[in-house]
Amino acid sequence: MVSLTARTATPQRVQEWSLDLSFKLFIDDTLFYLQPVRFMPQSHPGERCTDVAQELAYRCKEGPRHTQACHIGLFDARFREVGWHTIRIDESAPLFCNAVPAVGVANADRNELLVTVQYFFIDGKHATKVSEIGSGWKRMTVLLRLDAGRERIRIEQDDRCLGNPNRIDTVPDARKALKRCEATSAR
Repeated sequence: MVSLTARTATPQRVQEWSLDLSFKLFIDDTLFYLQPVRFMPQSHPGERCTDVAQELAYRCKEGPRHTQACHIGLFDARFREVGWHTIRIDESAPLFCNAVPAVGVANADRNELLVTVQYFFIDGKHATKVSEIGSGWKRMTVLLRLDAGRERIRIEQDDRCLGNPNRIDTVPDARKALKRCEATSAR
């Protein structure tokens, strides 16, 4: 929670933060914990969004747009932060990342992970009926490379093969796309 509180623009909503399932992860026989989390990050130090003025407008009372990003935190066996990455989604409109439905291994020998995120555009058409919920949601899978140093793990997002944005909505489909890309670039 200390790691999240320092980064969020909505500290009053600590109880509402969306923590997805966490994972055990071994890098060079050392245990780490991977924690996906979703919250509105500060776009500049000290930014605050104390309340959403109108829920469907996705606007903070202070003026900025109320968005939410998906993040990955890495923690050691004592739960100290050792790595952090905010998933970059290169869309042209403001978005709200509402889920991290999957995390999987891309290549264990190279410490590569695949992370699937789900999001929607905050200015898009909103559902007016229950049957419309989720109709505007998009999914994208990203490749993350982990580089373990002495006390920190550097996390790099590599979009060269999968693209950004992409519409790869499962880890197995992302693995297939990576294999095709590697085969093409090996020629």
